[in-house]
Amino acid sequence: MKKSSEISQTLSFYLFVVGVFLIIVCQDIFSNGMFLDGVIYSTVSKNLADGLGTFWNPYFSSTWSDFHEHPPLAFGIQSVFYALLGESRYVDKIYSLFTIAIAGFVIMRIWKTMGYRHGWLPLFIWIITPTVFWASYNNVLENTMTVFTSLSVLFYLINQDSKKYIFIILSGFMLALGFLTKGFVAFFPWTFPFLLWLILKQKSCSKMAIDSAGLIFFTISPLILVCLVSASARVSLHKYIDNQVIDSIRHAVTVNSRFYIVERLLFELVPAAVLSSLLLIRAYIRKTPSILPKENIKKALVFVILGLTGVLPIMISMKQSGFYIIPAYPFFAIGAGILVYPSIDYLFLKINYESKWFFIFKWTGYLLFFSGIVLSVYFSDRFSRDSVKIKDIYALIPEIPKGSIININPEMDSDFSLHAYFGRFENISLDPDLKNKRDFLLIKNEFYSDTLRTNYEIIKVGTVDYKLLRKK
Repeated sequence: MKKSSEISQTLSFYLFVVGVFLIIVCQDIFSNGMFLDGVIYSTVSKNLADGLGTFWNPYFSSTWSDFHEHPPLAFGIQSVFYALLGESRYVDKIYSLFTIAIAGFVIMRIWKTMGYRHGWLPLFIWIITPTVFWASYNNVLENTMTVFTSLSVLFYLINQDSKKYIFIILSGFMLALGFLTKGFVAFFPWTFPFLLWLILKQKSCSKMAIDSAGLIFFTISPLILVCLVSASARVSLHKYIDNQVIDSIRHAVTVNSRFYIVERLLFELVPAAVLSSLLLIRAYIRKTPSILPKENIKKALVFVILGLTGVLPIMISMKQSGFYIIPAYPFFAIGAGILVYPSIDYLFLKINYESKWFFIFKWTGYLLFFSGIVLSVYFSDRFSRDSVKIKDIYALIPEIPKGSIININPEMDSDFSLHAYFGRFENISLDPDLKNKRDFLLIKNEFYSDTLRTNYEIIKVGTVDYKLLRKK
């Protein structure tokens, strides 16, 4: 009976945390429209489920070259969701939310493995990070990679307790999967054994070196094995390294300063910093325990520095974006959680679970949770971005046979979201080369000229920004 009561009490906090998350994302979590990269990844994954392209040679459209901007693992995993659930636009968001849920579960397992209670605490700090909840409905590859990098850290921690080398193997293998999701940026947990040794001194230097060597070996060896066995894998990964890694270091520029990623990190950590500061200030005013034992302060430092190793290497390239550092946020959340843990744990000892205040808190959690679900469904028909474009495409695609290639005005070729949405919805490819006389021509209103009437007839479909013409 006591155990049942404890579960009920703990459940209230988890429902509160999940409820807050759902309220934050409810307008967007199942809405129509998605960040450009997310739509592209959904298109590639859906095509793979439809038998277009292969795992090592992903297919985006008939008029684009093979898609080797990233390694293919996330596309392969997401394609299973399309194969099982169909091609509804909701599947895009379901997969994105699924990866966030799995990552959250792994964060709680890391926390528990370290011997702490209140697993909702690091989870809450993590989900109030702006880019984390943004990523939950935008299908970025970092979501999937976060699962693998977090699992790697979890398995290494389990190895610390179990002394079974199988967990070193699993830890390294997770990073191999991380590489096959987003590339070299997945390797930052290689620093974890060194940080544990440097700061906590739990192992000798020689044992740390053996663990590090094992972690690296069991990351690299599966990748080498795959390349030795599969010529397609070799070609695919070679194209990825050439097109994405080397080119981005040499030529790609998306920011004005290499320190952009650090500035973005500081901005993203503001909610966690404010929450932690308030808890520590409250503990100081109330004269409750607020200072961790020295050993636990060191543990917090391990995770904060581990997070930084997932951020600072990105400065090598001028191609940067805030969502690149999503895989590092679980470790900042865990580090912040450790710092405020004494205050939270002390508050728990003082909670009167029969009081009206806890009753109000419990039902607030239930209200947030169920309201978040209802509102997510209510807003599912909302357009979170590209509303005019998507509505126009919905009006156009019934007129165009599925799988067609249609012409577009050359000036429209750089509109990557137009390519992505047509590919995602009906596998329609857009060809900007007007020398290839396709049956249909899609043209933006600003580029339309009456001279086109000679060779084309307008199909009236009630669009806002585009005209669809059929070849006479």
